[in-house]
Amino acid sequence: MRLRHAGPHDAVVADDEPGRAFVDLFYGTPLRIIRSGDFATLAWRKLLINAVANPITALTLQRQAVLRRADVHELCRGILDEAVAAARAEGVKLADDETAHTIATLHNFSGELEALTGAIVAAGERHGLATPLNRALLTLLRAINDAIAT
Repeated sequence: MRLRHAGPHDAVVADDEPGRAFVDLFYGTPLRIIRSGDFATLAWRKLLINAVANPITALTLQRQAVLRRADVHELCRGILDEAVAAARAEGVKLADDETAHTIATLHNFSGELEALTGAIVAAGERHGLATPLNRALLTLLRAINDAIAT
């Protein structure tokens, strides 16, 4: 079975028998599952984001803000153009402006610290749960972001 996890409470699965069984498995839970008849396109779109953000931030030891540098931005475009071509060769239906759309998506991310650690802290607050270790991490990560911004 294939699964694309799209956020804290969403998952996308193929609209086939295993996908429907997965939906049934999580019926009544907070996990929202969406069935898609075009799972390959959704999976490749997720791959496009990860193919740029993960290696560049890991190799530069920087956060996603590094993707906004002009030279890195051009590198991202090249990486994405190659990846889009590979996806299309696999028969995946991607938009003509897929590279530009992916870069715009990356530039609009609120930051991985808010999407990951921040989501844990926010969920804890909503439910009255203490998350002291995650809150400490969030504080430190925000401090790093502030230092980079100045």
